[in-house]
Amino acid sequence: MKKKKQQEEKTTDWLSVIGKSLAFLCLSEADLRDKGLLPQANLLQALGLSRADAARILGTSSESLRVLQAQAKARGAKRRGSARKTKATAKSGR
Repeated sequence: MKKKKQQEEKTTDWLSVIGKSLAFLCLSEADLRDKGLLPQANLLQALGLSRADAARILGTSSESLRVLQAQAKARGAKRRGSARKTKATAKSGR
């Protein structure tokens, strides 16, 4: 019984290694290796890797990726917010 469980654990480990390797190859094929961390992390996470796994592949910490993603989200919200204000101001004739 123990041998079967150990064999299943080894299989699971190999599947994880294969999946992460394929994600890295996709990252290389997408020509994102020369881009910043954020586009690379976003692709890896879109492929199903956790933030921690993406960080390990990219050679950084998951906390660093979390901060980068939060900053990008905040910048996007500011840009969208100012565009909405501009449209509202234009409609009111100000």
